[in-house]
Amino acid sequence: MTNELSPDGPELQPDMMGDFAEEGGSEDASQLLPPIRELPTDREYVPGAFYSIQPADGTPSGKQLGEILGSALFQSLADVHLFGRNAANEPWLEVGPMTPEPAQILVAQELLPGTGQPLAQDDLEMFEMVAGRVAKTLGRAKQPPAEDAAKGAARSAQIAALKGKLGDKFGLALAGDFDIAKVTDCCLCLGMKRVGTVFAWLGGQAMGEPVFTVAVDGAQLAPGAAGKTKRVTFSYPVAAVKQPRKVLERIFAATHYFTRRLGGTLQLLDGSAPGDGVARGEHPKLEAIIKKIESAGLKPGNVVARRLV
Repeated sequence: MTNELSPDGPELQPDMMGDFAEEGGSEDASQLLPPIRELPTDREYVPGAFYSIQPADGTPSGKQLGEILGSALFQSLADVHLFGRNAANEPWLEVGPMTPEPAQILVAQELLPGTGQPLAQDDLEMFEMVAGRVAKTLGRAKQPPAEDAAKGAARSAQIAALKGKLGDKFGLALAGDFDIAKVTDCCLCLGMKRVGTVFAWLGGQAMGEPVFTVAVDGAQLAPGAAGKTKRVTFSYPVAAVKQPRKVLERIFAATHYFTRRLGGTLQLLDGSAPGDGVARGEHPKLEAIIKKIESAGLKPGNVVARRLV
């Protein structure tokens, strides 16, 4: 579960925590890659990713949901999310314990949980009991689901079968003759963190899931790495980020910093010319990848889409 929207918060919220050694670059240029600001659409309900039940509408009490449902219930909802809205013409946005009770509630089960295994009909029947508990605690009648558990399980199996098929990467590359130690310094100056043998931009967070990664051909960016490389790549799996066009904008800003310091020729990952649109986060190949994800009933950055990468 997530807390209610914070208009001033970062848009891309990494949810896998890790430890990173503190390293510093020769200058601080992290301001060139500001966090991507969250949009309300980042919290919207994605019907293709969930099996859901909508309890009867209620009259908002003015209390926060955490006061009514209790923190223990929120902590127990590992693969279950609550969405809310106050009118049928509004989008469903994910709500959390700090959100004031909305007029309408949607209880939703991820169709591909963290185990990566599709849900069985019994799993969704168990979820219906959880949804009933939420409805009862809120003082609302439990409504029947829009589809039965058998159909929901079938959709879960269809989504699980997409594992690995939505892992398309996009990004930019610099071709030239680069000193690997200077590549490392550029990454550190931009505020990137070392993740294994690559560098990652974490969206302005101190730790978490990478938004995009930086690697070099023919070498690993391990501590103390030296030598030369002909190519530096900046890439991300499109299904794993909430605003893939904004991520491309940040990648372009990173490559601009690299070329200012190290030179090089800008390319797409496949070596073709990037076009002027990449500076604005636009490219037909990126749009095709986004369309592929949306055609599967999902949305880039959604929890289920991330698990299919």
